[in-house]
Parts: sequence; C-alpha cells; structure tokens
Amino acid sequence: MENESFNTMVANILKDGFKNKQTIGLAVVVPLIVLIILGYIVTMAGYTEPVKIGIVNNDKGIGNVNVANNVIDELKKQENVTVVNVNENEVNDDLNDKTITAALIFPENFTTAMVKKNADLTLKLEGIDQSANILVNKAVSTSVSSVAAKSANVTSPLNINVESLYGNGLNFTDLFMYRFMTLDTLMLSLILALFTLIRDKRRDVFKNRSSTPLKTVLAYITGLSVFGLIIAMIVLAFGIYIMGITIVGNTGSAALLMFIIALVGISIGVLIASITRTKNQSLGLFGLLLVLQIIFSGTFVPVSKFNSLTQLISYSLPLTYSLDAMKSIFVKGFTLGCIGTDITALLIIFLVAMVLSMIGLKTVQRSEKI
Repeated sequence: MENESFNTMVANILKDGFKNKQTIGLAVVVPLIVLIILGYIVTMAGYTEPVKIGIVNNDKGIGNVNVANNVIDELKKQENVTVVNVNENEVNDDLNDKTITAALIFPENFTTAMVKKNADLTLKLEGIDQSANILVNKAVSTSVSSVAAKSANVTSPLNINVESLYGNGLNFTDLFMYRFMTLDTLMLSLILALFTLIRDKRRDVFKNRSSTPLKTVLAYITGLSVFGLIIAMIVLAFGIYIMGITIVGNTGSAALLMFIIALVGISIGVLIASITRTKNQSLGLFGLLLVLQIIFSGTFVPVSKFNSLTQLISYSLPLTYSLDAMKSIFVKGFTLGCIGTDITALLIIFLVAMVLSMIGLKTVQRSEKI
C-alpha cells in the first residue's frame, strides 16, 4: 500500500470519524449531555432554598407593646423565609429532623430589655449548612434592625446569642473533608474491583469461574474486601493525621462505616465488570456512574435543592447514603445505631449488586462461550 499524502490522510481520518459512532458520540452527544448536566447543577447551586425559622415567643411585652411580635412581622417579610411557631422543648428535635432550619427564641422580658437597651435574643441553628446559616442570620439581623430603626431611639443594642446544634468548634476542613474521604473510599474500592475483573476476564480461568456465579462473586468480594479495608484505613488515617480533621463521633464507628462503604464500592465494581462484555463498555459505565455520583449525591449541592424527580436519582446512589452517614458520625457525633437507615440502604445496594453480578456472570459472560 502506497504512503498516503497528507490531504488523503486527513480525508480518510474525517471519513472514518463520521462513520464511527463512538467518535460522533464523543464529539457531539457527550458535550451536550455534560453541558446540560452542568448547567442544571449551576442553576441548582445558585438557587436559594427557602429557610424555615421556628419561633418561640415568650415575650410578655409592656402593655400593648410587644417588640417580639414586631420582629416576627418583619421576619415574615424577608425573602425566602418561612416563619412557624414551635415548642421550645422540641427545638433540638425539630432542627435535627430538619423540620425547621433555625429557631428564634424570645425571652419573657424581651420588650422591657429592648427599652433598657440590654436585650438578648437566642438564635439556634442546625449548624452544618453554611448557606442556610448565612440566610437565617441575615434575615434575623435585618428584621431586628428594621424594628429598631422604627423606634424612637433609632437603634437599640441587641445581643444575638447564636447556638449551633452541630459543628461547634469545627473548621471548614472538618465540615468538608469527610465528603472527599467518602468519595475516595467508594470510588477507589470500585476501581480496584473493576480493574481486577477486567484483568482476569482476559484469562481462560475467568470463563471457567463464570460457570459458578455465586461462588465466584462471593470469592471476589471476600478477597478484595481485604484491599478495601486497606483503602478505608489509609483514607481515614490521612484525614486524621495529615489533614488534622476532628471526628466528633467515635473513630471506631467511622472506621467500620468506611469499610462498609468500601464493600459497597467493591460490589459495584464487580457488577460493572460482570454485566459488560468489553473493557470499553466497563469504563464507559464506570464513567457514567462516577458523574452521577459526584453530581447528584449531595457532594457539592445539597440533595434537598434538587426537584423531586432528580432526588429519585440521588436516592438510588450509594454515595448519597454514604455522605449522610459520614456526616452524621464525623460532624454530628452520632453512633452507628443512629444511622441505621443509611447503613440499611447501603447493605441493600450491596446485596442487589451481588445478585445482579451473579446474573451477569451467568448470562453475559457465559454467552461469550457460545
């Protein structure tokens, strides 16, 4: 075959490119999908989620004057703010259940103290969602200032005691690093399992193994769990000793949770390799799953900001439950018993991945022999 001229080579490359579905997909379809997803994420990130402020009004006022009521009326006028009355004894439970975003507690002598210019007001926050904290603080400060400006003295000294249910004494690294630790543990374990099976699928021994799906899947998950544990412990040690993060909860519980997350990652890696025939198919499915995990699991944008349809995607992803469980132990100081829902969801995903892997080995892989 004669050497191609430059023009002929370019023409042949273009012709082959337009004939190749993968090239067209990478050049046209993938950019459009990525831009649509990123555009949606940017929109959601910029969306200000309304906050719900619970009110505990103990102010007895002076005669017909009740300054607390005036502050509450101003608060109702604030943008993206909903005001509800709550029981003072249930404030912490409401914050923990996310029934309310914050609680504003007026003491009995609030009006009297305002007149004397030595009033105190208690603002309780959940403490973890920084954007919500900023919005609540701004709304309360604006409302108080507006009421004070309408008074005869124009300004009235007021001390707002801000209390956080969680996150006290924690810095930005403490409140954010657990997310990367969770993502690393899950994805590195997944990659470990995926590439192990991709390597083994090139060998004849794997074809023999696919004839016993149950034994094979259990063997891979059991064997790779040792390496999953190593990954989890390295990530945890790095967070504690290199990044210096503070774990509010029990370190042992954190280690066990991270091992569970690693097991889930391994099971998904085995699943991807089991239901795909080629390396490219495996890597393509992995890439799609990685994008979905990062975007829709609450890593950067809270799941609550998504619409109900998108949340269905979020709650089908293991990273969503992993992040919530890690936050509960690392930041809130919960025990494993308090995060039973998240652990149950992870175990269900683990079991479903195992069953589907067995089916994949029995059908997809064995069909290659025919």
